[in-house]
Amino acid sequence: MTRILIVDCNGPGMPALGPGFAAVLQALSRQITCSFCAPYVGQALPDGAFDGVVFTGSAVSWCVDAPEGWVLRDFWRQVTHWKVPIWGSCNGMQLAAFMLGGQCAASLHGDEFGLAEAVTLTDVGRGHAMMQGRASQFRVPTVHRDEVQRLPSGACILARNAHSPVQAFAYETSDISFWGTQYHPEFSQADVAAWLANSGKSMPETEQRDGQGDLSVATRTLELQNWLAHVTSRHRTTGAK
Repeated sequence: MTRILIVDCNGPGMPALGPGFAAVLQALSRQITCSFCAPYVGQALPDGAFDGVVFTGSAVSWCVDAPEGWVLRDFWRQVTHWKVPIWGSCNGMQLAAFMLGGQCAASLHGDEFGLAEAVTLTDVGRGHAMMQGRASQFRVPTVHRDEVQRLPSGACILARNAHSPVQAFAYETSDISFWGTQYHPEFSQADVAAWLANSGKSMPETEQRDGQGDLSVATRTLELQNWLAHVTSRHRTTGAK
């Protein structure tokens, strides 16, 4: 079995994101077991060894570099000592960028809610394992205010659009293997609609429905499928822990 730790980055009184993320991962592979922790609600890292780690998105009101984010940054420091593949969605990607030496802040273009339109692969992205199977340009569910505005040295931009200069990036060294997206391949359109409804917003009526084109499950989750293959490959190479 492949063991995945999901670090839920939501705060007190907010819906847990870990179980939904786990459901998507386990639908993609029956050989996955998931454990959870939520730093902002006082949950510690669980005991045991893991083959991969996921940092979810978050609805907290602060950016990852804010004083309130210290506990999540501490979890990142602990997890990177394990030297296993790490995935980050939205806030999780911003956390990685900041902790590796980049910069994050509120987008100059405001919120990007609903679908990230015209997300375009870079030249590096077209050849990277994370983006295998992706069309050169696509749309995908998204919910975000903050974004990565400067990448750490050594990171590779894999995708961008007119709203955010970094929609996906990878950072790989002998110690750290991180893949992440600003958008949410783990979210269905219904997930985004529910998120927006909780904020008093709604999806634009013109948005494409789930199950079609870029939003079909097989296409929407391509990056996660590729990441799981990456985790499994590393697991087989290093052996069970």
